[in-house]
Amino acid sequence: METVSHFNMGTNPSLVRQGRWRDEHPACDGPQQLAVSGGVHGYNKNTDPFANTGALPKQAVQKKFWNKCQHGTWFFLPWHRMYLGFFEQIVRAAVVKLGGPADWTLPYWNYSDSSNANARTLPPAFREQRLPDSSPNPLFEIQGVNILRAPGINAGNAALIPPDDVRLSGCLAETFFSPDTDITVGDLGLGGPATGPNHDAQVFGQKSVENAPHNAIHVDVGGEWTQGAETLRGWMINPDTAALDPIFWLHHANIDRLWSVWNGISASNADPTGAVNVGGRKISWATSVKFAFNNAAGGAVTMTPSQVIDTKTGPFAYDYDVTSSPLAAHAKAAVAASERRTMRPQPRSEMVGASSRKLTLTGSAQTTTFTIQEPSGPAKARGKAAKAPLLGKTYLHIENVVSKESHTTYEVYVNLPEEPDAAAYQEHYAGAMHLFGVRHASRRSEQHAGNGLNFPLDITELAEALRAKNAWDDKYVRVTFVPRGPGGEANQAIPEHDPIKIGRVSLYRA
Repeated sequence: METVSHFNMGTNPSLVRQGRWRDEHPACDGPQQLAVSGGVHGYNKNTDPFANTGALPKQAVQKKFWNKCQHGTWFFLPWHRMYLGFFEQIVRAAVVKLGGPADWTLPYWNYSDSSNANARTLPPAFREQRLPDSSPNPLFEIQGVNILRAPGINAGNAALIPPDDVRLSGCLAETFFSPDTDITVGDLGLGGPATGPNHDAQVFGQKSVENAPHNAIHVDVGGEWTQGAETLRGWMINPDTAALDPIFWLHHANIDRLWSVWNGISASNADPTGAVNVGGRKISWATSVKFAFNNAAGGAVTMTPSQVIDTKTGPFAYDYDVTSSPLAAHAKAAVAASERRTMRPQPRSEMVGASSRKLTLTGSAQTTTFTIQEPSGPAKARGKAAKAPLLGKTYLHIENVVSKESHTTYEVYVNLPEEPDAAAYQEHYAGAMHLFGVRHASRRSEQHAGNGLNFPLDITELAEALRAKNAWDDKYVRVTFVPRGPGGEANQAIPEHDPIKIGRVSLYRA
């Protein structure tokens, strides 16, 4: 069994060997190259920086292996664990051929390490343009093509990754993996909503590990900026190019580690065992769906999530050097004391108000307002009417977020004052929309209608806090979307960008 360690912040010789191998083999012309390319995760020739460097696999191979990453689904974690495992096997063989260690493993980037002042800074090995021998650094440049990342990220600016984007008090405090129904509004657990196989995301649970830190890091590191008259987007911001950036693999190794951390918080923090009725079809997370990959020998294999639950005894046989929870002692105690189920029953939420018009975001703060009604269905029976203190759950649902181009992050605020100061931003903050995959979700496909991304935000505690300071109205709510500036801060306006359209903003009670 191999032990996976935190990334050495200096230039890592084994990673450089990996990079050199990638530099020499960017074209996806065989099973091994296919497995380490971005094609398995996602591929679009129009965004491929190496589209003209070699022949693509045959269509039958592409259909079987390409564009298979799982997002916005409870299969997100197991699919990426498989992807990492086969990638590691293939690259380890290449590293050994180049004189590297036989026990090479993918390191992880622990950007949430509060004891490390540089944790949110892209490691130097990925920022240095040249190696000590003055040759190009293959972790910065591949075949003469610079890896596109947000300029501030490559400059070592940690501010581009705000602390909220890597805070783990949401995902690690989740008390179940997924709901036991196919709901899409409400608490969707650590692992995300119960679905069938799902390549393009449509829904991100606010406290799922996929939403934060996963999506946040993809958007922060990739970035979107203007250069002259051209708008540039980093590789990490697009699912079709993300895996071409070597930092992708360290990022996902950390997401995989966080799954192990969550499992270790309590013996009852287990993975799903039952089946869920998804659109009339009973789907078992563990065994219903098989995913296809190429292994290190070049052979085609299929795996189910049940085969990768235990990292130590599974097919990849590894363990992480740090799996202790970073949550504060009182938070861990609360989590351990709570009732735990691998799949928790979640009540169907009832919509009690919604905006009447679509909202278009182009770079400035935008506000929508709408009235709130008293619950009339099950939510009324579960709690008091809207005029009384909130007893049940309150969710703000950002629906049908579509964009053809822009991935600008917008922060969401409830009842923000007209002229807010820094304290007001903090007190009225509901969450952020990290738009990783928005272009895919906005295009019609065989799987979905192209209706965009959806963000259910749990504002129960926020609403109670606002009520305590007389800033919550039981009949009326105001929701403000504020763009993030280039330094990671909330600004009133940034340079105009391609439109991001929001179909509806609604309020739910459960």
